[in-house]
Formats: sequence, structure tokens, C-alpha cells
Amino acid sequence: MGFFDMFKGKKKQNVIEIFSPLNGKVIPLEEVPDEAFAQKMIGDGCAIDPTEGAIYSPIAAEIDIFDTNHAVSFETKDELEMIVHFGIDTVKLNGEGLKRVATSNEASVGDKLVEYDLAFVKENAKSTKTPIIITNMDIVDKIEVVAKGDVKVGDLLMKVTLK
Repeated sequence: MGFFDMFKGKKKQNVIEIFSPLNGKVIPLEEVPDEAFAQKMIGDGCAIDPTEGAIYSPIAAEIDIFDTNHAVSFETKDELEMIVHFGIDTVKLNGEGLKRVATSNEASVGDKLVEYDLAFVKENAKSTKTPIIITNMDIVDKIEVVAKGDVKVGDLLMKVTLK
């Protein structure tokens, strides 16, 4: 902090709340069996080991559901970008066992986006552990994972403070 900064007053930081996009148990990214996610090469956040078969919007944003329905990307009005990537190697399923239900490219918190057959995916993919990742970390000051243990759709999962 420079000498004149004390006269400027504190800039109010923008904190964005991210809600749980699925039911399950919150786990650290390091427990995801994929090096790119576990080593935070794609971004930072947390993961959920799911107990039910649907992904809901964790935030109000423009969305893009991948053609294979295994992942959804989000961009908020604050330009925060994130991805919910259901499972590991689920792209190889080519959409089998995953069904897009969202009909718009915009979502509100809690909108159902994708349904999936959890038993089928467990049988046919490397893992169902689902990373929830902030991908444009250059605009992020800090991420606080506030949820611990079991979460339900709509529970507060993370607080992201923008720079």
C-alpha cells in the first residue's frame, strides 16, 4: 500500500457466491483423478463427488453446454468464467447416459441443466468426481470454499472475490 492509498479509501471488492450445482460430498481438487484438474492447471475451485444424477446452475450466467453434455461453461455479468465438468473421461461417452435439459443459453441459480445416469457413468467413465472450476483466475483475488462435507443443490459452495 502506497502513502496516498490511505487517502483514497478502500475499494469495495466484488464477492460472487457460487452455489452447489449437484448433490454430493465436497472434496478438494487434489482428489480428482485427473492431473489437469488436481494440479489446478485449468483453474481453481473445488469438486463434488455426486450422489444424484443432475447438474444445476451454480450461478446466474450465460451458459454453454458441451455437445457431449459432460460439461457446462458459465460467464457472469461480472465476467467471471467457470466450468462444471461432470466426471473424468466422460467426454468419451459421447453423450451416452447424459441428457441436456436446458433450453436456453442463460441460466439462473438452481436451473436444471443436464441429467445423467449416475450408475451408467460410474460404470463407464474413469470417475464421477465433478470439478467446479473458476477458469479466468487473472480477475480473481481469492476463492473461499465455504461448504464442507455433504451439500445439496443450492447450498453455498464458494465465495469468489474479484480483484
